Amino acid sequence: MTETAKDGRVARGIRTREAVIDTLFELYAEGNLTPTIEQIADRIGRTTRAIYQHFQDKEALAAAMAKRQLELHRELFEAHPISGGRTKRIDGIVAHRAELFETVAPARRSALVRMHASPELQAQQTYFAEHFRRQLVRTFEPELTALSSKAMTRNGTGQQAAGELLELLDLHTSWDTWERLRTWQSLPVERSRQLVTRLVTQALRR
Repeated sequence: MTETAKDGRVARGIRTREAVIDTLFELYAEGNLTPTIEQIADRIGRTTRAIYQHFQDKEALAAAMAKRQLELHRELFEAHPISGGRTKRIDGIVAHRAELFETVAPARRSALVRMHASPELQAQQTYFAEHFRRQLVRTFEPELTALSSKAMTRNGTGQQAAGELLELLDLHTSWDTWERLRTWQSLPVERSRQLVTRLVTQALRR
């Protein structure tokens, strides 16, 4: 095989991989959360064999999807802590989570369907859950520290009180809360943001 032919084959392989991933995003956005390899092949005009040459199974597809998501939305996934006054930090956290969850919603819903059978997806879920929890700890460190110190001087339960506050913050800003508001309660983005902001504000008034 000549170098030109080899380069052409590599380029076709890259295009096929990208077409598969792009098609998956399209199918997820259309509501098809469990597309078959045959459906993907039909959409991109390739054979199922051509797809299996690049992705051995759906686990490999899931890993490729996660990588693409990170590449496209790296800033959102980095989840930097928010600084400033309390109101600014609350607004910043809620705005970040709303943008993140709206961006990844189709792929996230598909991942949840397969997560029980995918160690790769389970590991990703665990990592990002801890990652976004650390964002909350760093963003609301003043409140968590003050609560811990104040309660400790009273009755020695400072760590427990701060821990409970963190659990509430984690719950209110989670994907599960956002998905409940957006999908099951059919609320628009802005209304969902208002409700999450209220929940976080109330938790911090403890």
